[in-house]
Amino acid sequence: MVTHRTAVVPLDSETSGVCLCGHRADYVIETRWFSGRHSRDPVCSPHVTAVLQGIAKKNARRDGG
Repeated sequence: MVTHRTAVVPLDSETSGVCLCGHRADYVIETRWFSGRHSRDPVCSPHVTAVLQGIAKKNARRDGG
């Protein structure tokens, strides 16, 4: 069984990204979902924790928790 993995990767200086709040992204959160889908979400520093909590909640709901 393939499990999901989430990684917070610093955004390199050559790559630009914008958080959903509109600020410049500092990180990319890479997630491999149970369905095999891979997402790369740019986020700013203040929103890293909120995004990780959202991913954990979604996975817990999927797992029946």
